[in-house]
Amino acid sequence: MDNDGYRELQNPNSDYSENQNPASPYGGKDSKTPAGPAAPTPAPKTPVNGEVTILTSYPWQPAIDEKTEVEYLLGGKWHPGYPDYSEITGVQMKNTPGDFIALLGMITEYKTGSIKRLNFFTHANKTLIGITGYMDSSDVTFTASVDQTEIASNASQGLSFTYNKQNFTLDDVRARFADDAIFVLYGCDAAFDPTTLLTALKDLLKVSVVGFKDKMVFCPPTQTVGSTSFNRKGEKVGIMKSGFKCDADSTTDWRSLITNPNAVTVKK
Repeated sequence: MDNDGYRELQNPNSDYSENQNPASPYGGKDSKTPAGPAAPTPAPKTPVNGEVTILTSYPWQPAIDEKTEVEYLLGGKWHPGYPDYSEITGVQMKNTPGDFIALLGMITEYKTGSIKRLNFFTHANKTLIGITGYMDSSDVTFTASVDQTEIASNASQGLSFTYNKQNFTLDDVRARFADDAIFVLYGCDAAFDPTTLLTALKDLLKVSVVGFKDKMVFCPPTQTVGSTSFNRKGEKVGIMKSGFKCDADSTTDWRSLITNPNAVTVKK
């Protein structure tokens, strides 16, 4: 099978809508950072070239081996997850966000005014931004997600939360961004008209937000039938369009997707 069939979810009609849980667990304003012994507050980080990339985790449930993942890919049952995000971006993360508050908390780890571009790789649809969940051979299920209503509510009412045993406000999060910063949401359909999700994020973070009107397409290299290892080296990504073909319409230059005709920018 050639690469032209390797698409996110292998189902261009899926909106992840049936199995996902739209209820966000962040009402308690506490992040789900794994518990551990107390540690000294680390010094604020300085992002390289002003860029921060945060990846999400959607493990297979039940867990599968690489041979089965190859079979899923060739059989149209495959979904991209953290290993694919990592291969494409070159980013390795010690921890991925467990909920929306943890995502905001990760932003506070950086110096004031230091973030010029934040890349967030996740699953999404027209109404929800996934934060974490799991995958099986039929769908991607969110166990933590956030919608436009929740984002807009926090933007208008203010937000206080605890992250790594420190107290923060929404102003603390906003302060980490440079004046001309952008937040790029690498997820399916989040910029589908009307762009309420992007607008809500813009109002929450006070930065310009970029998303895509259609599905992201992940293009791993050609896999061999019966292989016991899944090859991701050189994996590419693109944005769905009529007649999409991995060879012609995907790229390793994932940053450039913000200039794709399907990209939408909601300006600050």
